[in-house]
Amino acid sequence: MADLAAFVDGIDGNAQANLDQIATLRSVSDDFSNAIAALRDGFGDLSKTARATEDSAAARLDSIRENGARYQNLSEWGAGIGPRTEVLEGVLKEIVASNTDIARIARQVNILAVNASIEAARAGEAGKGFAVVAEAVNDLSRKTSTAANGIRTAIESLGNWTRTMRDDSRRLAPEFERGLETATMTSTTVGTIAAEMAAARKRIDAMDGAVRILAQADTEVGGICDVIEGGARQTARGVGDARTRAAHMMDRCERLLQRSAEVEQDGPDAPMIAHAQAVAQSIAEAFENGLTSGAITMEALFDTDHRPLPGTNPQQHMAKHLQFTDRVVPPIIEAALDMDERIVFTCPCDRTGYIGTHNRKFSRPQGLDAEANAAFSRNRRIFDDRTGRQAGANRAPFLMQVYRRDMGQQGMVMMKDISAPIVVRGRHWGGLRMGYRNEPAT
Repeated sequence: MADLAAFVDGIDGNAQANLDQIATLRSVSDDFSNAIAALRDGFGDLSKTARATEDSAAARLDSIRENGARYQNLSEWGAGIGPRTEVLEGVLKEIVASNTDIARIARQVNILAVNASIEAARAGEAGKGFAVVAEAVNDLSRKTSTAANGIRTAIESLGNWTRTMRDDSRRLAPEFERGLETATMTSTTVGTIAAEMAAARKRIDAMDGAVRILAQADTEVGGICDVIEGGARQTARGVGDARTRAAHMMDRCERLLQRSAEVEQDGPDAPMIAHAQAVAQSIAEAFENGLTSGAITMEALFDTDHRPLPGTNPQQHMAKHLQFTDRVVPPIIEAALDMDERIVFTCPCDRTGYIGTHNRKFSRPQGLDAEANAAFSRNRRIFDDRTGRQAGANRAPFLMQVYRRDMGQQGMVMMKDISAPIVVRGRHWGGLRMGYRNEPAT
């Protein structure tokens, strides 16, 4: 019955652990669902923003392309000024040459006009008509000379301006070339930006679609979790009921076992019971002697304000009586182990199930291995399980309990636990626990 009860306890522990894990899973699932919902909203807004940005950017990119094209045309025009000024200089040189010829002809005409006037004067009345013509020719030569001078002045100014423009064109030629390169790069970059924005929007749309699929899967998983949780809770309730019934049956069996041990004075457990009672009496006498000698006070001896020891796993605790019990108890409980090879441990526990001082083999310093600590560092620990609580609280001459004990590498071992009360100056301090196997260790 003890084996069955322990087995049901294990199942119940697993069921409760499963419920805790399911609760954790539910919490994580809720957080995951909220995150997916936030992602859906975020990707939806992001997709809308990306589409609007793409449309706005497309319009602006077209404007940038147009400005780039105008700048390119301007750069090309600027780059072409130099060659055109050189052509213009050549034309001006030709004009200067022609204007020089015109001035020379005007001077020759002027000389002819003067000669004609002289000849007309010699001719007298007969040369009056010729004199009019000569004067007209002379006036034409003067006007032609004046025009030639004006043209020369204008050509000189135009030549100066052309040379300045040629020099500026040569100086700015590298700038125009860089302008052409910049315009080309701008056009290429604008095209790349437009393509990348379009690709980014497509990726955002694809991610939004993936999140929607994920949301659908999350909904399905949520339904499955609901089914699992319902089944786990139903199983846990059933196992809990079985555990309660097994505990009741265990109580009845232990009462029957207790009654049998009480009635059968010469039964197989009688020597163990008598031995436990004798060890309990020895510890009580040691406590009495400590009080009498002043080695311990009643307040310290009955201290149940157990203080946790930091960094211990499983948790260990300190008590005010430890220094005293660590000195007077070990000789008693170590000698008690020699009575029978089936005895696994003997140790005193207070009314709360706290074992401050234990056998040496179960009082090793704790290390990093929690499982090894649980098996071999059993001192300074509170055992508030069913067996530990009842052993410390028992006031009857003895209490026999049956339970499975984790013996580390030996696995789970079925043991009997006999507790005998420890009474100091008429006050119940706790009990002496003695655990032993039904059969000798193999």
